[in-house]
Amino acid sequence: MTENEEASSRHSFLTYLSFGTYNILWTIPTASMSLFMFFFYHTVVGLEAGWILTVVFINTIWAGLNDPLIGWLTDRNFKWTRKWGRRFPWIAIAFIPEALSLIMIFSPPDLPKNIDNVLINPLPVMLWLLLSLFVFDLFATLVDVHTAILRADKFRTEAERRKGAGSWGFFDMIAQVLGMMLPPLLLFFGATILSYTVMAAIIALIAIIFGILFVLKGAREDKIIIDRYYSRDYERVHVLKGVWLVLKQKSFMALFAHYVLWLAATASIMTGMIAYLVTFIFQSNDPDAMIPFLALFLLGSLISIPVWLKILKKMKNNKKTYIIGSLLLVVLTVPLTFFQGDISLMIIIFLVGFGNGCVWTIGMPVLYSNAQDDFVVRTGKNQKGIMVGTWAVIGLATAFIDEALITLVFALTGFNAGIEDYAALVASGADVVLVEWGIRFLLGVIPALLILTGTLIFWKYYPLTQEKVLENKAKLLELGF
Repeated sequence: MTENEEASSRHSFLTYLSFGTYNILWTIPTASMSLFMFFFYHTVVGLEAGWILTVVFINTIWAGLNDPLIGWLTDRNFKWTRKWGRRFPWIAIAFIPEALSLIMIFSPPDLPKNIDNVLINPLPVMLWLLLSLFVFDLFATLVDVHTAILRADKFRTEAERRKGAGSWGFFDMIAQVLGMMLPPLLLFFGATILSYTVMAAIIALIAIIFGILFVLKGAREDKIIIDRYYSRDYERVHVLKGVWLVLKQKSFMALFAHYVLWLAATASIMTGMIAYLVTFIFQSNDPDAMIPFLALFLLGSLISIPVWLKILKKMKNNKKTYIIGSLLLVVLTVPLTFFQGDISLMIIIFLVGFGNGCVWTIGMPVLYSNAQDDFVVRTGKNQKGIMVGTWAVIGLATAFIDEALITLVFALTGFNAGIEDYAALVASGADVVLVEWGIRFLLGVIPALLILTGTLIFWKYYPLTQEKVLENKAKLLELGF
């Protein structure tokens, strides 16, 4: 592939814009869940942290089987493929149920009037949460698997992927703003089930609106993409063999490990702790008090996008830029545990957001697409569904890691379920100082250690140098992909 070809793009600005709106569809529900799902079931519904972890563990095991299977089953040409494409139909079918299932998660039925009943008999609430997560994961996987594959198929050159990264990062920031800042504003009825149900319904409606904008243009496959699906005749990879090939691929597994630990640290633990921080350290019962901290984190990330893209373009080394950004994020995250007041916390959170922007901007749009190319070159088959289906487990693995760590810390510090505010914490007889330090460590030191671990794994095992990336693109042309 020539330098001119690498610098060119056949897509319009509107295409990049429309494709970026997918982030609103995906990130708003998942951000809302990261922010409030554990807090909701732990403090409002009254489900012990260990039971929440049990549900998430079962769902993770199910997803480990379900998600790669969905990717494998749907990654083929159907009778409608020639007209509608291989990815678009599944996205169009699943995006509305995906959004609506968020309402199900935040609407556990027949809740007892007394929260103590949940502590005595948690099974009904546990089963509802498990069923809700099953439904959400099914439709989210259908949408996310095919969007991830389409991104790599649609944006082929490094220039296209950098442009896509800019649009992707921008809309992801907007989605995080909406997903993190809207929910606290939408809790109209206080710490009640009804508040969270209404919040989920409004978030779902917003996701559907932007999902429609995504499917109108960004999710469409043109003739060039569709022709690639018919470019060669080949036998499909067997599902078990395909999973084994994915697990053997260093580029995928190294990136997967980093991304799982980064998401667990930032999008799950740190984000989830904001509600606990405001409620139990700043002793506020107003959910709106979370907004300044979330806003500064997102502002730092948003400002950093063009900076990291400029650094990436200048360095022309995806791996090196990613490692630098990840290590910077580690250094900036540790002080979150030791902040001395709201002003110092705001400054630290802004800087953490700036460091976070690197991983946010480069990981999915650039490195993940390069790993997909590597898989196709290695197998000689344009069948990435099983790989992306395996990647879809990332969200569940993330949820399990973060909730396992939260459960462990809460158990060690004596923080029990059903404690809704600071006054209730004091009245419970718990060691308040110990509980507060547990929240602080979950906010800073523990996430930093997770990110550092992932960064070291990525540095050691990710094999795709810039030369290898361009070599893979040349081989894709030879294969007709």
